[in-house]
Amino acid sequence: MRFFRDIKDFILSYKYPLDKYFLVSFPKTGRTWLMHMLDDLQNKGKQKIDIEYTHDMSEIIIENGYRQDPNILFNYNHRYRYRRSKVIFLVRDPRDVIVSHFYQVTRRSKNPFVFNSISEFVRHKIYGFERILFFYNMWYKQKCLPKGFLLIKYEDLINDGVNEICKITKYLNLDVSLDQIKDTYINFTAKKMRNKEIKDNLDLFNASGGDKNSLKVRNAKVGGYTNELNDADIQFCKSKMENLSTFFDYN
Repeated sequence: MRFFRDIKDFILSYKYPLDKYFLVSFPKTGRTWLMHMLDDLQNKGKQKIDIEYTHDMSEIIIENGYRQDPNILFNYNHRYRYRRSKVIFLVRDPRDVIVSHFYQVTRRSKNPFVFNSISEFVRHKIYGFERILFFYNMWYKQKCLPKGFLLIKYEDLINDGVNEICKITKYLNLDVSLDQIKDTYINFTAKKMRNKEIKDNLDLFNASGGDKNSLKVRNAKVGGYTNELNDADIQFCKSKMENLSTFFDYN
């Protein structure tokens, strides 16, 4: 079956135009934030880019409640559909991702998952921490497959956002000025996006409950996992991260 899936994806790659871009990310790595900033910059520059935002089969549940087969990610791990396109690969510290992902799948979707604790979720072989590492390592091994590959880290967007956005717009050949980039970055801070979400002014799924952990834009912090995971969870993640490629510099 994997062989036929690879052939299908190889053929699919020819259906995309040569100026096609993909923003690929695991859930809860900042895709929504970056997507809104790029949409705003396209409007400012009056230029439309053929860019598709995808979690690339890494989701375990969609916000509308649909649960896809979680093993698809492991069973079909070649990425031939991207071979004629350019990819932006957005990552975040897996320890922060696992915390945010836990609230995503238990609070922010219809028919949510139920776990006894966040510790159970972290250790789950299919849904948990190792899923993130697998996804990152899989893409590291295939980063030369697309025509272009740009690694963007959530932490860099937080700490040096204007320069990171400049890097992205250059990669996308998006004609915008430095002032426009600064304006967009200021207008799409986590605090402002969170307030828009609370007021239902973002085009997002409106989760029930309304508490902070049900929000799409939740904490948006670097290293927040230290306040959310216990010592045993942190040590578990640390031991597993020994298997993560040093390319991502999270070790």
